[in-house]
Amino acid sequence: MASGRSMTVVCVGVVAATLSLPAQGNKVQGTVSVGTTKVTLTNGMAVAYKAPNGQLVSVVLSDQPVDAKEFAEDTRTGAGEPLVAGLFEGAWKSQHIGKKLSGVTFTIGPKGLMTEEFLVGGRNNTFSIGADEYVLDVKSRSPRLVGTLKTKAPAVDLGGGRKAGLDATFDIAVVVR
Repeated sequence: MASGRSMTVVCVGVVAATLSLPAQGNKVQGTVSVGTTKVTLTNGMAVAYKAPNGQLVSVVLSDQPVDAKEFAEDTRTGAGEPLVAGLFEGAWKSQHIGKKLSGVTFTIGPKGLMTEEFLVGGRNNTFSIGADEYVLDVKSRSPRLVGTLKTKAPAVDLGGGRKAGLDATFDIAVVVR
């Protein structure tokens, strides 16, 4: 029979390993570019939730980690209030405007890519180019979001001589809300 001390050590080890799992192993690689500005993507966050239009996963791929405390405050909802895609993207966009991160947000719905937005260049330079301009390959949605998202062309012509592109791979723990 195991002693009380041995059981305590085992329990503490299991609890410590469990608490550290979400922070371990997130892998994001790629770049997002707008004009001459190029951002290296190294961080990511994915949130899965049931919305009125089905099961969704909203994602940010960025150059800096998301401020978790600010994100929690910005995405707080009341009892019974439905979760919608714009809630999470808005929280990440707010951090971009606050100069905490740059990158791209997107939401995956039941039929594929639903929304996307470039967060490069500051407050007045966030925009969407449309879901039809991307190739999304998802290998897994849960418990980790694993896949790639790329613009069909390395640089999509936005008009006026301006171009934007995305090429990213991700393997991110999914937080369920």
